[in-house]
Amino acid sequence: MKLNLITSDEQLRHFIPNAFDTVEGETTFYESIKPWLDQAERWVLTQFIGDDIAPDLISLSSGFPLRVCATLVTVHEAFMRAVPSLDLVLTPNGFGIVSNQNVAPASPHRVTRLIASLETSRDIAIEQLIHNLFLDDNWKDSPICGWFRATLFPNIDLANLCDYNDHRWANYLGLRSKAIEVEQRFAEEYISPEQMDVFRKEVMSAPTSISLAMSHHTRIIELLRQAVVTVLQGGQPPVQSLRDIVDFMRKNETSFPHFRNSATYKLFEPPIFENKKQANAYWF
Repeated sequence: MKLNLITSDEQLRHFIPNAFDTVEGETTFYESIKPWLDQAERWVLTQFIGDDIAPDLISLSSGFPLRVCATLVTVHEAFMRAVPSLDLVLTPNGFGIVSNQNVAPASPHRVTRLIASLETSRDIAIEQLIHNLFLDDNWKDSPICGWFRATLFPNIDLANLCDYNDHRWANYLGLRSKAIEVEQRFAEEYISPEQMDVFRKEVMSAPTSISLAMSHHTRIIELLRQAVVTVLQGGQPPVQSLRDIVDFMRKNETSFPHFRNSATYKLFEPPIFENKKQANAYWF
């Protein structure tokens, strides 16, 4: 399936305003980078949106936030891919640089800076896109949503939390797999896998009302995220903080039924000694 978010040179120039106008007979900017637009669009569809809700996205008006974010990601990704080739032509003797008397080729440093700027803009748009997708009820049932919800960090702000302010999407992909491993360890030793799954589903959910249980969950989710970030930054697991979380959940069991009914809960429930006369030892 194709999204067709950008279908004309006029639309494209709205997002890349510094491109020179073309004259009659010249290849338009849209035609020049269309192969990269197609690639970027497919990437956005498979990585973030999914074929199931693509028709709904296409039907949205051009100014709808979800569509705007998807378009921004597509355009910046396409331009990033296209930039290294835009000033090159293939001649019988090899590659040459496009130049004339009026416009000189940009230096490699400026091209590198441009690509970095495009990546930064793309990553900002990715963060906004993921946020808007979580507001879409249809998307929440998709396999792609399940991929993002496999961790307490379903958006790329994880990169910022770990002090990676550049290449945020690339860094997020690496950090995400490590975060899942840390979360799983915390789940098995402290939280319970069942309760951790509940927390993961609630991270990006917008509750209709703030109940006491939801308030308790929000508090624990934030503490868990802080604990995971500590480990991702090279620190030791904050054992005391994790024990405090367990203690809080045990004192507020009605807010954490999945934890209460789990095998992990029994790790913190020592057996009760029962004094029996027939036992080998009897205490008066």
